[in-house]
Amino acid sequence: MDVSGPVRMMIARSSMVLLLIILSGCSIFMPAPPQPVVTADPEPAPEPKPTIEPTPERPPIVVPEPVTPAEPQNIEPLVAVVISDRTPAYVDVSKALDKYLDHYEIYDLSDRSLTPRDAFAAIAETGASAVVAVGLPAALAAKRYSSVHVVVGQVFNVNDNELLSENVKAVAVLPPIDLQMDAWQKLDPTLRNVGAILGPGHDDLIAEADRAMSEKGIKFHYAIAETDRQTLYLFNRLVRDIDGFMLFPDNRILSRNVLAEMMAYASRHRVQVAVFNDTLLEHGAAFSAGSEPSNIAATITRVLDEIITGNFDGVPPVTGLTEIDIRTNPAVLRNLGLISGDTDVTNTVAGTK
Repeated sequence: MDVSGPVRMMIARSSMVLLLIILSGCSIFMPAPPQPVVTADPEPAPEPKPTIEPTPERPPIVVPEPVTPAEPQNIEPLVAVVISDRTPAYVDVSKALDKYLDHYEIYDLSDRSLTPRDAFAAIAETGASAVVAVGLPAALAAKRYSSVHVVVGQVFNVNDNELLSENVKAVAVLPPIDLQMDAWQKLDPTLRNVGAILGPGHDDLIAEADRAMSEKGIKFHYAIAETDRQTLYLFNRLVRDIDGFMLFPDNRILSRNVLAEMMAYASRHRVQVAVFNDTLLEHGAAFSAGSEPSNIAATITRVLDEIITGNFDGVPPVTGLTEIDIRTNPAVLRNLGLISGDTDVTNTVAGTK
């Protein structure tokens, strides 16, 4: 059947409408696309807090009061006292021992009537219980020839020549550094930098000085020298950084000329010099911190008592002293502004310049 144009147009439109209805119906009945699932990122765990351990309370530093040793008991057995020569420091110690030794004999190695070997052969014949050797020559002879235990006194370089041994103990030649620093700070409370030059072999003394000064707020500057000229060179460099210099009696690195130059240089730079021998006061030292012969003798006696009673191994290689003898040079102290012109300084050496 022939369909006219208008009819065909109507049918086409109707078909298009029907198709749209069908398509829309499909969209109605199709399930809606699922909503996207939003997954929140988990919150980061908090940073763990560091565990702070409580700082342990440090016990307060307790500085023990100095204990004065009890007066030693007298030694009854025979003791041989050997002195190197008639140097006053040696003779004074031998005289001070008289108070503590009930029986003793003195041998002077500067007396050429006996060689050191003969002197110690004579000592062996007497049956002496121990030997006290005063000064380095006597100490060296005792180490070589003595048949009994030896106590050495008045020797600074005890670590030289393998002097300390299974048969030899020593007593310190210098007073405690603590006592020296106490006296120095009384003279000059502003003291802050102290220097020293030593020869090899004094590690223990350096440690003692460093500890004693650190406890008092003083910085310790030190150097090790091999010769007297090296000592002078090091001193000229050191003197710019210090206001005080501790002159140790190390004769290996000192000479008369170098010592004179050091004292003059220290004076020009207004550096205080502390010495251990009061004879150096007249050469420009500010003060001396010497040992007491009576304290040396008492300390030697305590060591002798330990040795004679059989406790040689219980005695330290070097036994320290407990007392100090302070002497000042008023003229130098006035020049340094440490005392006024009308101040009376006690315990000084008369006639110093």
